[in-house]
Amino acid sequence: MIDQITKLIEQVSSKEISQAGISTDLAGAVTKETGDSIINGFKDSISGGDLGALTSLLGGGTSNLMSNPMVMGMITNLVGSLTSKLGLGEGIAKNFAGSVIPGIIESLVSKSKGGESGFQITDLISSFGGGDSKGLLDSLTGGKEGLGGAMNALKGLF
Repeated sequence: MIDQITKLIEQVSSKEISQAGISTDLAGAVTKETGDSIINGFKDSISGGDLGALTSLLGGGTSNLMSNPMVMGMITNLVGSLTSKLGLGEGIAKNFAGSVIPGIIESLVSKSKGGESGFQITDLISSFGGGDSKGLLDSLTGGKEGLGGAMNALKGLF
């Protein structure tokens, strides 16, 4: 799953990098920071127990991504990384992040809603939770422990 997300990030980022006027010398580093921001955003949501935000987002809640707190957190983190680590100007970083993150999320949602293998919510949780996520997935899909068990499993993942 993470490999599939990484490939998607690379595809969308390369287009946005050229449109934003970012040097090709920085393309690899910008793509890495973009991926880190998105993946860490998902991990933070899962480990923080905010599955509602994640399921809402992947369930098609993309009508106004810029008002979604998880998406805004990803954008803020990416802007910070691009300016502090790579020395990009704040305006360029904001324009790039504000374009690339929603583009990637929209692609993820499309793949998830389309039933594409590897892009389902359970795949996402499993990828970020590793082997310890089985109890969480069982709880979310109707296992014995229910939501309380899912929350306990989440606490143990990270």
